[in-house]
Amino acid sequence: MRDIGWRLFRIISARMRRPVKVLLVSGAILAVALLSTACGTERISVPKSSSNYAGAVLFNQRCGGCHTLSAAATHGSASNIKTRLVTNGPNFNTRCERPAIRVLYAIENGGFSGATMPQNIVVGKQAQEVAIFVSTYAGAKTQTNFGATPCKDQSIGSVPIASTTATTAPATTTPATTTPAAKPKKKAAPKKKAAPKKPAAPVAAAKGPKIGTATIAGLGPVLVNAQGKTLYIFEPDNDKKVTCVGGCAAIWPPASLPTGQKAAASGAVKQALLGSDPDPSGGQVITYAGWPLYAYVADSSPGMATGEAVNLNGGLWYVISPSGKVIKAKS
Repeated sequence: MRDIGWRLFRIISARMRRPVKVLLVSGAILAVALLSTACGTERISVPKSSSNYAGAVLFNQRCGGCHTLSAAATHGSASNIKTRLVTNGPNFNTRCERPAIRVLYAIENGGFSGATMPQNIVVGKQAQEVAIFVSTYAGAKTQTNFGATPCKDQSIGSVPIASTTATTAPATTTPATTTPAAKPKKKAAPKKKAAPKKPAAPVAAAKGPKIGTATIAGLGPVLVNAQGKTLYIFEPDNDKKVTCVGGCAAIWPPASLPTGQKAAASGAVKQALLGSDPDPSGGQVITYAGWPLYAYVADSSPGMATGEAVNLNGGLWYVISPSGKVIKAKS
């Protein structure tokens, strides 16, 4: 900054009248001073004592080149369409990102389109910290449409804790000991043949998880699990098989069916429409009218259906009625 002022001073002609020269030099110094105060003055606004501070720092370091979020002091989103770069990312000052599981999904999968953002730019606990930070502070300057829930009133939810795989110590082998051969015994007299046993009666499958119904405003009666959480179908399953696995299943947990059990109908649910399909990750998933059923982690309590008509993880999600009809209506 001082070099800029010195160069400006040298540009001014030595033969220029003194009053004009003084005025120009003073103006140059003032401009340099203003530039000096503007450079690097913005800081992360999240208090260091906050649980979100670590996420803010990580976002500033790993995501600031592409995204704008004032709380992390980043300005990566170009406001002028003519000057924006291919790496330009969403402006989180005006974009609401809730629940946090959506942000975690984008981190793990390179955004929602997978076109530019690298996958797993942060991982494990750091990815969780960034996801919760973004979900907490994003959307502060967004405009809420009439009738819509403001971003600050939407649930942040939770993100799954990274699983740890336990390692098993290799088994130690003990040298075999040789025992002296036993003396041959005398042959026993042949026993009489026992009468054949009658075949055992088939064992009926034990009753498993209950599938019931709940009435949700704007949607009517829909299927719910034993905890009262709304159940959804995934359109790409196409009424045939389970396709939501891996990261998708972390956001949309399948309605798992324990081995040897079958789902039990409750209320208006029809037992004849209940079934199961193999889960590629292992086990079985409860189906209704042929559709595999899933819950949604953003539904933090019974009576919620925030996943209705949501386009996420590669397809649309809908609730299903006790009659087996897929309800394609926005919640």
